[in-house]
Amino acid sequence: MIVPGTLGVPRHPDHGRSRPPISDLTQGFAEELYYGDDRAAAEYAYVLAVRFQELGATNDARRYARECLRLAEVLPTRSLDDVASARMMIGGIPMPERFHHGVVRSRLADLLARSDAA
Repeated sequence: MIVPGTLGVPRHPDHGRSRPPISDLTQGFAEELYYGDDRAAAEYAYVLAVRFQELGATNDARRYARECLRLAEVLPTRSLDDVASARMMIGGIPMPERFHHGVVRSRLADLLARSDAA
């Protein structure tokens, strides 16, 4: 079942939480990159960084954290409308209320710091 506002990611029951497989999220990320939707791609990258970190796949988490930051840095940030998150949750991960490069740097700081040191 596709739930409106989830970027086409199927919702799978998980005791009240939506946790689609990582493969669905990586496919969504690739599709958004292909279609040039930098915001949606950045959001997917954020979710993938968090999910991979939860799974202990640190190298993958770092990769998606870097991608998220790279994409977030080119997003417009002139107004609150530019940075307000349209979705509260993607792939079972709560999204920040405001989504911009500063929030990405803050929320993914551990992954970004580790990737800078590597």
